Amino acid sequence: MRLRRVLRFWGPDVEADVDDELRFHLESCAADLVARGHPPDEARRLARARFGDVDRVRDWLRTHDHDLQRRARRAESMETLLQDLRYAARKLWQQPAFTGAVTLVLALGIGAAAAMFSAVDAALLRPLPFLRDDRLVMVDDVDIPVREFARPAGVPKAAPDIADVRALRGVFAAVAAYAPGGLNLTGGDEPARVRVTLATRDFFATIGRAPARGRGFTVEEATPDGPRAAVLSDALWRRQFGGDPAVIGREVRLNDVPHRVVGVMPPGVAFPEQTEIYLPLTEPMSLARWEPFRQFMPTRVIARLAPGVTAHAAGERMLALVRAYRHAGGPGMPRLAADSLARPLREALVGRRRTALLVLFAATAMVLLVACANAANLLLSRAAARRAEMTLRATLGATRGRLVRQLLVESTLLALAGAALGVAFAFAGLGALGSLMPSALAGTAPPRVDLRVLGFSLGVALLTGLGFGLWPAIGASRADAAETVKAGAPGGTAPREGARLRQAFVVAELALALMLAVGAGLMLRSFDALLATDIGVRAEHAATLELSLPNARYRQPAASRRFLADVLARLAAMPDVQAAAFVNNLPLSPNRGIGINVTAVGRPQPAGEMVFASQNIVSPDYFRAAGIPLLRGRTLAAGLDSTRRAELVVSDRMEKVYWPGEDALGKLVAFGRDTLVVVGVVGDVRAGSVEDAPPPQMYLSIDRSPPQNVALVARGPASADVLARRLRDAVRAADPAQAVFNVRPMSDVVAAAVAPRRTNTLLITLFGVVALGLAAVGVYGVIAYAVARRTREIGIRMALGAQRDDVLRLMVAEAIPLAGVGVAIGLAGAWALRTVIASLLYGVTPADPATFVGAAALLLAIAAVATLVPAHRATLVDPARTIKAD
Repeated sequence: MRLRRVLRFWGPDVEADVDDELRFHLESCAADLVARGHPPDEARRLARARFGDVDRVRDWLRTHDHDLQRRARRAESMETLLQDLRYAARKLWQQPAFTGAVTLVLALGIGAAAAMFSAVDAALLRPLPFLRDDRLVMVDDVDIPVREFARPAGVPKAAPDIADVRALRGVFAAVAAYAPGGLNLTGGDEPARVRVTLATRDFFATIGRAPARGRGFTVEEATPDGPRAAVLSDALWRRQFGGDPAVIGREVRLNDVPHRVVGVMPPGVAFPEQTEIYLPLTEPMSLARWEPFRQFMPTRVIARLAPGVTAHAAGERMLALVRAYRHAGGPGMPRLAADSLARPLREALVGRRRTALLVLFAATAMVLLVACANAANLLLSRAAARRAEMTLRATLGATRGRLVRQLLVESTLLALAGAALGVAFAFAGLGALGSLMPSALAGTAPPRVDLRVLGFSLGVALLTGLGFGLWPAIGASRADAAETVKAGAPGGTAPREGARLRQAFVVAELALALMLAVGAGLMLRSFDALLATDIGVRAEHAATLELSLPNARYRQPAASRRFLADVLARLAAMPDVQAAAFVNNLPLSPNRGIGINVTAVGRPQPAGEMVFASQNIVSPDYFRAAGIPLLRGRTLAAGLDSTRRAELVVSDRMEKVYWPGEDALGKLVAFGRDTLVVVGVVGDVRAGSVEDAPPPQMYLSIDRSPPQNVALVARGPASADVLARRLRDAVRAADPAQAVFNVRPMSDVVAAAVAPRRTNTLLITLFGVVALGLAAVGVYGVIAYAVARRTREIGIRMALGAQRDDVLRLMVAEAIPLAGVGVAIGLAGAWALRTVIASLLYGVTPADPATFVGAAALLLAIAAVATLVPAHRATLVDPARTIKAD
């Protein structure tokens, strides 16, 4: 009993207290019965009988008392926490400079991490807006039959088609195909270009998202000659039709062809590529439905796995199916792999952007670590200044745990404030992340600041608050009264136990900053090499727009020629337009067009294999309008002339491939049933990407066969905005119902082609600059603290004859080892991670010596400046005043 009384200092013993209470009640009742004349044994039996079930009452009382104890502890903990929060807020409010500095440092780190997490979450983690998106796969190497190209009887198939894939019922629960494109929407104030996707009837069932209003496509609408139906996206429905529920059954005109609206998709469903209108993809396909596309239909097959089937198992079945039609690895056939035939949908959509996203996310993690180290350094300096306070509180009875908790509350409060400001930074920077996202996910999984990002930011804030606040809190709680009094006395020196930890944090900051600086340097050199690449055209003083000629009005080539000629004639009459021309595919456009296998008459195929030349259909003045140099010969003649052979202009690359060592002028090229003569050789032009080598290119006259989809290019002394307005006015004057889109300067075409690399470079450079700045602040803080700590020593040295240069060298010598160790560790880390960034580089190796040396020199220079400022302040110490104060 006495031992239990002693143990009550550590809290009550509920079970023992309940037992004592019950025992006292039963003994009191039995004593009362004994007093009334009952024998002791009978009195105890009657007392228990009158009390009832002792065990049940004991259990109830124990449960009740435990609940009371927990509530009391919880209330006490909440009260203590509120006291800590009020005290922490008051202390931080009293030091606005310190609070603002730590909050801003953490906001930079947490904001960068939150912004990049929003992109990584959207692309790699967040569920796609489909039913069980983890069961969806992209199936490759599958044909979609075309009615006009039906196989003759008796000719075997060379590859499986979508019907063969649907027949694998044990592998796929649903199979669909889709193809994104664009059409002109008319009927509003002015014609507009809308993103259109042709989808098979079972597309909505496959992705698990049915129209929210109306229905999907019927069997009749999915046949080549069936009714024209359309399903609108929610965004287009609200923008174009004001969210009118009566839109179901209404007609919309797409390329002047009426389509009946049969459904509206739910909000947030715009797959693929921000689709605005869904149309039926018929089976078999019909050339009459190819109007939304540029020369070819980019069809994809998507499937839902059957229960229990993995993507790899589905790929194995697809591989067996493909091999049933052709021999893998045979002549001219690529070697196939199971994992490439059935890929998880997210993996197929993200593609190569995954590496860039993860590298940038890792970079933000490094920035966050630098920020945490910097904040820890600031807290260590503040903890040293609060040693007297901590000693006094400990003397008055505060335990070490209580002191540590109080300081951790302060650091966590700072981290939460930094997280709140960081989320604001992340929200403001979401627009810059758009070009990082895979285009296939546009409109389907955009980066956004939602509850997931807020939860991530809160978790990071709590983790960093505890992480960077723990060591300073523990160090401050160890304050010794005698040492503190000695340190605070005149002539005393500040304690040194936190100096090594501060130095370790600075070394870590320098190493991480150098790794980011090397990455930023490599990306900058890579981007510079990319911009220096000759794309083959002159983008300055040029503008462009794109348009699609509806078959309903321009079915006959003569009508197309008249329209194109009318537009060019109107532009030629404008004084600020020097040259204007049409082309089927713009340089650096994602619509690369198709490659044509042509034959140089009288010569074998190059290298004994098929070589495809990119086909460009242009009007005669295209080379001058685009700024493509004419190397030899002349450009294409205008108009049609049945008395002369059809003409062809080839690129320098095509001349070298088809006629190595010879002049291509006058050579003949077999193109289908025609034979064309080469009349000119022009410079090479980058076709789909700045990074890819120019393919062999040939240019044919637009008068031979005007394409349905064309781009208009104009060059002149006027600004790009004026030129763009001239282009739009000329098209509208020739045909007021013709929609135009992608109206922009030619420089924007180039900018769009390098946008992902520009964003990668900008972000990692920004992270590097932030890390270098924080590292400089860290070095400055350590040296400034050392100066403050050694003020008395410096005064005595100068009183004994030390010169200012001696004091300066003394302070600098304290920083040199830190910078040297940090640079050494940073260079080693950058070298170890060089292969990670290799896939993001162009024209520079990941082990580029100049970048490593330059980044190290820059960091040393920044550290030197950060050291000299407080070191110079040390030379201004007045010895007389210091000794007098002592």
